[in-house]
Amino acid sequence: MYPMLWILFAEKGPKWTVMIILDKNKEPLWTGELELKENTAGFRPHKIRILKREGKELSDEEYFQSKDFINLLKKANRIMVASGGSPDREKELSSLLCAYQLKYENVNICRFCRMAQRFNFINKSSVRYHKEKICPDCAKDELRKVLKNSRQNMGDTTVDFFYETLLRTKDFEKTVAMLSAGRLDPEVTKYDTVKSVTAEKLTGIKKLPIHKRLKNLLLSKSETLLPVQSLAVDAGLLLGKNLLVVSATATGKTLVGEIAGIENILNGKGKMLYLVPLVALANQKYDQFQKRYSEIDLSVSIKIGAELIKTKSTSAMRKTLDSDIIVGTYEGIDHILRLGNADSLGKVGTVVIDEVHMLTDPERGHRLDGLIARLRYTFPETQFIYLSATVANPDYFAKKLDSNLVVYEHRPVPIERHLIFAQEHEKNRLMAQLIQDEYAMKSSKGHRGQTIIFTNSRVNCHTIAGALQSQGIPAAFYHAGLNLNERKVVENKFGRGEIPVVVTTAALAAGVDFPASQVIFESMAMGIEWLSVSDFLQMSGRAGRPDYHDRGIVVLMPVPGKSYLSGTKETEEEIAIALLKGGLLEEKFDYDEEEQLEELLASVSVTSSRLDLSKIHRSMFGSFSENMMLIKLQKFKFIELLGKEIRQTRLGQIASAYFLSVSKTYMIVDSIAANISVLHIITNLDFFTAATFKYAEQISKDLRMNLPSRVFQGAFMDIIFDGSNLKDVSPKYQKLLLNFAADMFVCSCAESPYCGCAERKFSEKIILLRTKGLEPIEIIRKLEDDYGISAYAGDVFSYLEDAVRNLEAIELIAKTVKKNEIAAAAKEMRLKIQG
Repeated sequence: MYPMLWILFAEKGPKWTVMIILDKNKEPLWTGELELKENTAGFRPHKIRILKREGKELSDEEYFQSKDFINLLKKANRIMVASGGSPDREKELSSLLCAYQLKYENVNICRFCRMAQRFNFINKSSVRYHKEKICPDCAKDELRKVLKNSRQNMGDTTVDFFYETLLRTKDFEKTVAMLSAGRLDPEVTKYDTVKSVTAEKLTGIKKLPIHKRLKNLLLSKSETLLPVQSLAVDAGLLLGKNLLVVSATATGKTLVGEIAGIENILNGKGKMLYLVPLVALANQKYDQFQKRYSEIDLSVSIKIGAELIKTKSTSAMRKTLDSDIIVGTYEGIDHILRLGNADSLGKVGTVVIDEVHMLTDPERGHRLDGLIARLRYTFPETQFIYLSATVANPDYFAKKLDSNLVVYEHRPVPIERHLIFAQEHEKNRLMAQLIQDEYAMKSSKGHRGQTIIFTNSRVNCHTIAGALQSQGIPAAFYHAGLNLNERKVVENKFGRGEIPVVVTTAALAAGVDFPASQVIFESMAMGIEWLSVSDFLQMSGRAGRPDYHDRGIVVLMPVPGKSYLSGTKETEEEIAIALLKGGLLEEKFDYDEEEQLEELLASVSVTSSRLDLSKIHRSMFGSFSENMMLIKLQKFKFIELLGKEIRQTRLGQIASAYFLSVSKTYMIVDSIAANISVLHIITNLDFFTAATFKYAEQISKDLRMNLPSRVFQGAFMDIIFDGSNLKDVSPKYQKLLLNFAADMFVCSCAESPYCGCAERKFSEKIILLRTKGLEPIEIIRKLEDDYGISAYAGDVFSYLEDAVRNLEAIELIAKTVKKNEIAAAAKEMRLKIQG
């Protein structure tokens, strides 16, 4: 078969560029320069110089014979003349072609290709470049130059993303505009839209076979169930079936669990346990359920830990287990089981596990896995409802959880997802603009647009909120370091639409209910770890609530080239693109030895049968080296193996109930044997390290160096311990530093100040202040007055709660080893801390 021969003419000043093209190849066989000359017969070839052959420039002059060129024209399957040239010049070429009875056609070709002596048509795939169109290959070449000149240190993945965007939009200027987008522009920044679907069959509430009190309560809000709720009813929700409900945030899946729980309560099948991963979320659900279900005379309690510190803000909470609804954290309910007190929960009709995707959490996943298995074993007739917005392999999860699967993939409101590449110094201005634009809008339901900003640290929460406030925007920060009252103030103000923006940490607010229309990802990380796709989908799902908004907005603001850990190859903008592209990876459940030991020991709290113990662990996601771990638990004197039976020793009971590792348990045992004081024992178990120096910035200016704000970081410890530089610090701050050094750094350790004594003494200070009756916020004020050191009330509260749990463990272990004086001292201190 003969090759397809095309010949293209393109005007080049007084001459013509000629391209000899075989089989439609973009790289011509050869490219030449044609000079025409007029004689008595008309215009004829005068010189045809070959400039390039098979893509290579010719160094020596080479000419093509005129007669051979005419023969080549006669053989051509197609003769083309590039449009856009001079009409007079085209007449000259036409004269030549007509003389040999050759036809030609005008075509649009890429100007950039022509200048590079290549060939490509302008067609539907071409890219708009300023006021003309060029081929995709040339557009990519030009884009490559712009990206290189931007000096934004982009990774290969990001460059590929820009290429994809270029080919998708077919607009060079709009693609390049992504590098410096000043505000949301659907034509420039929008990545995609997650569409809503409204044409779905909804189940009428009046027709539901449910208790009258529940029906009336539901009818006071709506006449129909939402789609995911209707699907759950079809899957056996009202028939006592276990369900795994996978649906985006704001689709109404929470009410699925509530309907099952309340219906079972009203029909005498038992109370509802509603379990969540976060204390903040438990507090919020407790408040919501109290308001909602007091209308039908149901009682609500909260269980969020082994013991609860009594403060003015928490003393009013109902904590008894004798309630219709118990809202608890995973650990709060697990503590009851680990104590061997499952009977104290009474008759349980429904267990709702919210945010069940936490099974895949690398730190807490094994505990949730074990908790679910123990609950299923303890309450075999109970209905289990598992809720999640994202699960990588829902069919596998449903099978493992012995549940019917309900998947609802659509949102009730659409979400626009935008990507803005921003430099660090531009972010606050950009975010301020986005917040103001959103707050100025009102939905058809009458609600202002409000924003959640996710960032990767508490410090950034305060910094960003402060920067926005300086621009006149009422902004609030929200994180686990705040106490309950502080968090509630923010939640209530935001809920009433009084503040346009909340800045929060990714780890905390993914599950807390803020009715936002816009979510901004200021960072692509949690701490120093990149966000997972699952976390991202959970958090972005906060944008757009059906009762408030007509649509949601999600904005990612990565800094090109930024990373949080040295040695990581991914950069922030590459992570942002990967998050948008999605695709959940299947999770692995590989538990290390400590985790296997903990879960096996915890499960012995609910059964003494080795057969049943194996049954519990076969139902878990993680695999266990059961026999080997049991032998190790026996060696540690945590259990006794008695044929087909297994029992916890008293030491094992305490370790299990108080979430103590083997090493911490024996640290307590050895310390009690050595008659170490109770205060020393608890502070050796856990230091309080979340302290910051309030005046670090001012001291940095005095010393002309950049000091970290964390008190127990190396640079700050060196300055205080050395003391030689303190003369350069202003007297006010010098006194505070000297007070701290005098109280914390007096020890005889060779490794001082890195021996741990300073951290232990500071932790003791917090404990002792609490034993004098000070509230967490009062403890912080005292530390600020004495040392200029500050902390978050929530962190102090958590530390004191851990201290209470450890003190109770110390008390019980001391009793076990007949050290009654230490047991009494631990009890006395525990009661003082509890308040």
